[in-house]
Amino acid sequence: MWRIVQLKSDAEPWWFLDGWEKDIVDEWHFSSKDEAFNFYSDKMTDKQTKYEYVRVKRGTQVAFWNKEEFFFCDDCDEDLQVYHGFILFHLDAPFTKETMNAEEQSFFEKIFTHKNEA
Repeated sequence: MWRIVQLKSDAEPWWFLDGWEKDIVDEWHFSSKDEAFNFYSDKMTDKQTKYEYVRVKRGTQVAFWNKEEFFFCDDCDEDLQVYHGFILFHLDAPFTKETMNAEEQSFFEKIFTHKNEA
């Protein structure tokens, strides 16, 4: 079972801070790796055209943002950056390059070659 989650938060998705699940704004489930990989690739390609910055960690954990998108944090009394995050899961665990074979690593590296990471 494969799953992709989309988050909107003041934290990049790889931090998995307490309560991170409440930041999920959408998720998709797939029965096959090919379906999940193709959807992920299409989604990342689309988001790269809409956001000025991207940062990738562990191969599939991604944060997109535009520097002018903030929200005010009452508790900390300051503006915080809004991140649009994506995480790819396999069997309820983040699918990262540590568990990928060489072909899978190459697949994900190619997705982000056209956009400079921040």
